[in-house]
Amino acid sequence: MFRANPFHGDMQINPSLVRCSPPGSPERKLARSMIEATQVAPELLDQLESDLTAFGPAWLQRFKQQEVSVAVLKSNQSLADTPLLRSLTAGDIETLVAQGKPLVEAARHEIMDPLSGIADPGERAYMEQGAAFEVADRLHAESNQSELGFTVKVGREPAPLDFLAESHGLDPQRDPEGAARWQSALLQLNGEGLSRQGDTVTPTQGWTVIPYVHHGGRPVRALTLPSLQSMTGQQFVNNLGGNYPENRLVIVHESTLPAVNNMVTGHHRVPLHELGHMMDWICRELPETRDTHEQKVESLFALGQQRAASGQEPFLTERADDSSGEMMAEATEAYLTVAEAPGGSNFYKADNHREALKERFPELHDYIGYLIEGGFEKR
Repeated sequence: MFRANPFHGDMQINPSLVRCSPPGSPERKLARSMIEATQVAPELLDQLESDLTAFGPAWLQRFKQQEVSVAVLKSNQSLADTPLLRSLTAGDIETLVAQGKPLVEAARHEIMDPLSGIADPGERAYMEQGAAFEVADRLHAESNQSELGFTVKVGREPAPLDFLAESHGLDPQRDPEGAARWQSALLQLNGEGLSRQGDTVTPTQGWTVIPYVHHGGRPVRALTLPSLQSMTGQQFVNNLGGNYPENRLVIVHESTLPAVNNMVTGHHRVPLHELGHMMDWICRELPETRDTHEQKVESLFALGQQRAASGQEPFLTERADDSSGEMMAEATEAYLTVAEAPGGSNFYKADNHREALKERFPELHDYIGYLIEGGFEKR
């Protein structure tokens, strides 16, 4: 199923991988389905696709089940230039309103309505302010549990509908139809909770239900969406890549993708490093590993630091010594790569490959192998 150092046409695209799947294989199709990119050269996407298959079919399936996305950005692109972020469709709104509005109305009836009998306006306003936070906590929890995709903003300030759309991930000028659909969902979910004058709405009870925009077909939390949308490829020119486990998102700059004579990264495989972070986070949640993984990683990091203090060199890179998370990401990349031949572009991370990992930190090598290759037998 896997072969080392395959060729794509006349170009060797995998001189650094321990293994990869051939073009057209089910693993390559799975890998391609994880990639979000536009205007990126096909040969670079082929390389990334091949890199991802180094994890093997089991982890490709896990990444897909966890809805992990790998976004490739050019310097002048943001995530809005990829298929990653999208506005609500008419079907999304229909589902959201049909299932979410009863939750909103129940919270209003059970928490807010009893306060309407308070005669003193000042006392009623004070009690409603506290109750608004109770509503927010309840609806936010119900939204997360149901995965419907909405949260609650507490406050009584009036706001133009376009401003609210822009504040929560929509651009009314760039995508007027998407913004209009989002505003429709906002108005339907809130019902009597919003009073409207022209294009301005005001919360009537001190809180507003806010629909999420989607990432990869799933709702993006309102607090994280603006930061996701503001990310541009230029930010990753120096950092090369980023990992956002809460949103199951990896971002890499296109300059990191070539595997041959790469003057930016040398032998370093940034996508493998970033997906190593993702694997580490996912293992904290999987039933087979969640009770043991974090403790195991921390114990390995402590062991590495002890050996480093005694003059040994268990960490293959300086970055691996930064934290247990960086150790896992670097070790995952090492486990999945081989040493480059003399005279290659090995200048950046000559020692970070499987043979060196096995020799210098065998316990970490074995644990990474257990996660990637094994059936999660207890350790």
